[in-house]
Parts: sequence; C-alpha cells; structure tokens
Amino acid sequence: MDVELPEEPDTPLELSTADKFLTNLIMSSPDAVIASDMAGRILMFNEDASKITGYTREEALRQLDIRALYSGDGAREAMRRIRSESHGGRGKLKGFRVDLRSKDGTAVPIELSAAAIYDRGKEVATVGFFHDLRSRLRMEGQLQSAQKQLIQAEKLGSLGQMAAGVAHQLNNPLGGIVIYSQLLKEEYDLEPAALQDLDRIIEDASRCQKIVSELLDFARQRTLEILPNDLNQAVSRTIFLLENQPFLKEIEIVRELAPDLPLVPCDLQQINHVLMNIILNAVDSMEGHGRLTLATSLGKDGLAVRVEISDTGPGIPDEVLPYIFDPFFTTKEEGKGTGLGLSVAYGIIKNHRGRLSASSRPGEGATFVMELPVHSDEQPGGSPDGND
Repeated sequence: MDVELPEEPDTPLELSTADKFLTNLIMSSPDAVIASDMAGRILMFNEDASKITGYTREEALRQLDIRALYSGDGAREAMRRIRSESHGGRGKLKGFRVDLRSKDGTAVPIELSAAAIYDRGKEVATVGFFHDLRSRLRMEGQLQSAQKQLIQAEKLGSLGQMAAGVAHQLNNPLGGIVIYSQLLKEEYDLEPAALQDLDRIIEDASRCQKIVSELLDFARQRTLEILPNDLNQAVSRTIFLLENQPFLKEIEIVRELAPDLPLVPCDLQQINHVLMNIILNAVDSMEGHGRLTLATSLGKDGLAVRVEISDTGPGIPDEVLPYIFDPFFTTKEEGKGTGLGLSVAYGIIKNHRGRLSASSRPGEGATFVMELPVHSDEQPGGSPDGND
C-alpha cells in the first residue's frame, strides 16, 4: 500500500493542529526518525536522530545529505528494498539491518523500517525509523558470555567430581610404591643399575603424587580458611617471594596497586597459589624478557576487588584461549606441566564466589583478571568441596 500525502486541511487552525500533532509524534518517538526528499535533503530529524548520529537538528536540516549517514552502499540498498515488492510490499521496508555512520565516523548498528511517501502517485520523499541496536547487541554479547561461563563451570564441576574419585583411588597405591621402593633401597644390597631403576620408580611415583594433589585441589576437596584479607598485601607477598629468582632477572615488574581497597574474605594461602601460578605462566611465556604488570582496583560497582596480571609475551592464540582453564590442557612440552595449574586456579576463585578470566591479542601479551567479592557477612566457600 502506497503512502499518499493527505489532503490539505480546510482551515489554518486545522493545519496548525495537524502540524503540531505530527511534530510531537515524531519528536517523541523512541527511535530516530529521519525523512528526506528525492535529492537526499533532510526534511525531518528528531532528537533521537541527533543522539544516534551526533548531528544537531540544525546541521542535519541545513547541510546533511541522507546518503552520508549510511556506511558503504547502505543508502542505495535501503532504497532498492523500499521499491521492491519482497521486503514488506512496494514502498515499505521492515527490519533492515544496516550500519549508520555517525558524525565522528563511528559505525552504529541499527534496524531500519521505512516507507516511501507519494504525492498523486509520484514518489517525493522517504521516512525512516532507525532503531539503535547497540544496547541489544551488548546484552546479547553478555548473555553469550554468561552462557559460555555457565557451560565452563558445569564442565569443570563434573570433571572435578570425577577427578576427586580418581585421585583418592590412586593416592594410597602411589604412597605404597614410594615407601616400598625406599625400603628396598635401604634394606637390600642392590646393584647400581637396580638402584637407578628404583630411583626412577620413586621419581615417577612422586610426580604422580603431585598430580593427584593437584587433582584434589582442582576438585576443591580442601577446607577453606576464610579471613578478611588485603589483596594488595597478597600481591606484594607473592612478588616478594619471586622477585629474587634468576628467571625474573630480566623481567620488569610494574606495580599499580590502588590504595584503600576494601578487604575481601578469602583463604590467603590459596589466593597466593593462584597469583603464583598465573605469574609463573606469564614469566614462562615471556621467556625471560619483558614486562609484568600487576594492578589492583575496585570494580565499577564497588562489590569486588580486581587483580589484573598482564604480560608482554606472545599472547594466547584465539584457538587456544577457550580451553586454557580445562584440566590437563597444556601447550608446554611433555614433563614440564600437568595442565592442571589454571584449572586449579579457576576452581579456587570460583570457590571464593569470584571470577577468573583471560583475554589476549596474539603478539600483544595476555591479561588475567581475578575478581573477588568485597568483605561482607556472607562468607564464600560453601561446603568443603565447593559444591553448594
């Protein structure tokens, strides 16, 4: 159905009333409303159009061409669709996804519904309703992120239960292997080759015991000792323990610790374990040269304290980033890592009702962000195994 201009009102009063009604309707629209003639001159430009585009109403009416608001070939494509029968009927357009170009050059995603205006069968103008999609897209992105975190948490929770069972089953036999191997060395006069074999057995069994211990950490089977703690002190203590190590000799350590941060309820020993693990991973990625930045801050909502650990290493590849908190996932050479370090760290922070996340741009280093809730009457930790 074509949109025809209405017949002219019979009296000046009718004209004035109709004009005011139309103006108020356009200006109060929750979407941007822009109308233009066939030459591209702006005829109508409401307040929301100014908010989206950055142009004032005066600028738009005096000097703006409607085509300058579209990115690329957007204006031509919109008009093609308006004049087509397949996008809501001839003279109409519904739900066309396109980017507008604001005054500062920013691309603004919008959904356009528009109509051609006809006068005695001749197309004389178009009017469009531009719905800003930024809030919706932002919410969709946050929802997708939350869904990914939920899937990750459920996956790690299931693996944690399985890991705890396996760890308990392995612990006693491994202890027996180590003890009886040591007894054989002490009580029997064995050949050097046999002694070397026993040393190898003890070494490998001890390594398995370490893996079992990390499995139990990952499964969160240890009771937390929750006390109010200063995360600045936790960061400083971890740096103090590491800064004189040879592998940090060529690493520049930058501290950006915000003053007067609120205390957070946490198990300080476990938080130090998390910090140590992330720092050592960062140092390892930089291969002995680079800059390590540790920053603390209060979250925007004031409900959590953030610790950011950034390095200048090669970064984490996009295809690897989604899996770095998975148990047994590692990019290190065999024997140099169990693949449980970040999984354990993730479990510890989750058990404190916090969040641990990572971001990276390949070639520009990686950043890990730990967020812990500020001190309150509600204590984290739940049950000893971390399952509420």
